Amino acid sequence: MLRFLCCAAFSLAALTPTVDAQLTGSTLDAEWHYPSFGAVLESHTVVVSAGVELPSTAIFNDSKFDIDIGDDWIEFRFNAASSWSTTTFNGWLFRDALGVLGPFGGFTVDSWSAGVTGTGGIATSFNDDELWANFAGMTVAGAGDWIRLKVAPGGPVLSISGLVAGQTAMITVDNTTPNGSVGLAYSMSGAGPTTVFTGSCGFLAVDLSAPIRVIGTFGAIGTTMSLNMSIPLAASGRSVWVQGLDVGSCTLTNGLALTVL
Repeated sequence: MLRFLCCAAFSLAALTPTVDAQLTGSTLDAEWHYPSFGAVLESHTVVVSAGVELPSTAIFNDSKFDIDIGDDWIEFRFNAASSWSTTTFNGWLFRDALGVLGPFGGFTVDSWSAGVTGTGGIATSFNDDELWANFAGMTVAGAGDWIRLKVAPGGPVLSISGLVAGQTAMITVDNTTPNGSVGLAYSMSGAGPTTVFTGSCGFLAVDLSAPIRVIGTFGAIGTTMSLNMSIPLAASGRSVWVQGLDVGSCTLTNGLALTVL
């Protein structure tokens, strides 16, 4: 059995922080619910990337807005005046399609342009895997207007930057137990799931395939753990799967599937 939290060397990719890359690269289901929550008017599956995930031309029941998704936000961008009819529910739901993101911790109206009115009546909510916003009663003056919704993580969030052979990469885990410990492990074989013994947190199903190698256990400063590690030249082109464990809460981070550049 693997002791996830014991110390070991990280022989492939040594990996300090890019903080908020929560949604980028993930696959989301996007559904328009109308006239009530649960009545799906249309649905799409998108991969969050640098472009606009749902352009107006891809939205079947309206062509007045695009939906763009970033690391920790979802933005509706309008190309014409728009009025969202007042009904039980008239809005969108976004779901972690593959169940690989950490649990969501919040979904709120963040900001909007001057032409958007009725924002005080927008109701947002979330659970571990879903985010939804009810825009019933909202009006939009015209092209160029926008509204942005903020996504907050609900558990420890793992991110890695600079995974390049021969260079120094950074591993960060945010939203940890304050000044607690974080265990890190990786696999060269795949994304599991595999049930492992983690020591004080018992048995957990991790998003790593056997054989699993433990990187070690590291302390957080406040609610952030960061670690600098060097990447061997021989690692170029190799695939690696990485996941962390917040020891204080016994909560796994999101799993990452990466390729060493």
